[in-house]
Amino acid sequence: MRFSETRKAILDIVSDDHRNPLVEFAARNSTAKVSLENNKPLYLLGEKIVTTSSSNQKRTLQCSGAISVSVGDVKASKEIEFSVQKSADGKLSVSVTPFQF
Repeated sequence: MRFSETRKAILDIVSDDHRNPLVEFAARNSTAKVSLENNKPLYLLGEKIVTTSSSNQKRTLQCSGAISVSVGDVKASKEIEFSVQKSADGKLSVSVTPFQF
């Protein structure tokens, strides 16, 4: 599985979720006033990704890692869990477990 393709898919999934609880958490716990309408969230997936389980039969990896968001001067980080599955034709399918707060 190509790591860069997986990282991009994870960041796309999270950033496309406009009701993302990580952004709301950052804004809610900030001492600064953050306008989500005027500031685009910037996401960063940490370098360290841990495989928590794998299935050769299903060609699936369960993984976790740290993801951070910055909105203006506000930042928040959270552990993210996701799965990556490679189909027989080589296509990757990535799914992200919703954040728990």
